[in-house]
Amino acid sequence: MANNELLVSALAVLHDNAAILPAFLEDLGAVLAFQYTNYEILLVDNGSMDGTDRMVPDLLSRHKCVRYLRLTRPTDDETALMAGLDAAIGDFLVTLDPDFDPPAELAKMVELCRGGRDMVLGVASNPVPPGPLYTALRRVFVSLSHRLLRVDLTVGVTRYRVLSRQAVNALIKVRLRRRFFALVAADVGLAGTNHVYAQISRSGRRPVHRLLHDVRLGMSVLVHNSITLLRLASVLGILGGIMSLSYNLYAVVIFIFKRDVPPGWTTLSFAISALFTLVFLMLALIGEYLSRVLEESSVRPLYHVRDELSSAVMLSDPARRNVLDESIIDEPDNVGKVRGF
Repeated sequence: MANNELLVSALAVLHDNAAILPAFLEDLGAVLAFQYTNYEILLVDNGSMDGTDRMVPDLLSRHKCVRYLRLTRPTDDETALMAGLDAAIGDFLVTLDPDFDPPAELAKMVELCRGGRDMVLGVASNPVPPGPLYTALRRVFVSLSHRLLRVDLTVGVTRYRVLSRQAVNALIKVRLRRRFFALVAADVGLAGTNHVYAQISRSGRRPVHRLLHDVRLGMSVLVHNSITLLRLASVLGILGGIMSLSYNLYAVVIFIFKRDVPPGWTTLSFAISALFTLVFLMLALIGEYLSRVLEESSVRPLYHVRDELSSAVMLSDPARRNVLDESIIDEPDNVGKVRGF
């Protein structure tokens, strides 16, 4: 029986999915129409080159509550999802992959989110096992994320998600070009739970692990979301400066207490160690300034409000209000008089 209390938005990013798009819309539309009276389907075309844009008008004439957004140029999936987040109007937003995510799981995930969670994350019960190198690098990234970013990542999380309206409103305030959903959600402070499901394959292919792409993404995430590496460079610069200064003092001591010092060794050692001391100290200072620039240039709100509640009566003294009951500007006898506060 359809639920008429909710407006649910379903968002899918398309990239050369023309072959499976009709079947996907048929399944998704049937599930949404059966479960909810009010819904919308958002299709974000992220640079498809297989004629998706040419077949969309026919699909829009056969399916209701479908909106199609075509980006001007291809971008990463997180940015394409952001375009959908900006356009969605539902009380709950569902993001899913048109090829691998079954729409039948949608209602269960929405109900989990309605139970008081900000988001529900899909976890594949049948993931494609990666190679040993990918597994090792992923383990390193998860460990570094925990130590440097204070984020505990769950292995196997997919793009099948349900977000509450409060979560969507908080996420769209974070306008980062290098986005990583798990880190943005942790920075906002969203409370979530996982939903295990079995992935499908409409096209017959399986999800692939792109090693080089994911390595670049992991490095970008660590650099853009933490100043720890810059702080490490600052510490190394200070240690290098201390070592160079110590060698400088060592060269002076050798010159004073040793008689068979080669000519020019003390001067050369003193000059080189002094220059290296300056270089290392400058490296430490540059690292500190860059860390400050990174902190201040991050396009993040200073805070996020989870809930806002108020009393039934906001002013105990009705005379101290700044809203007028009627206009008094046009009355000659009241010019210059202001009621309220």
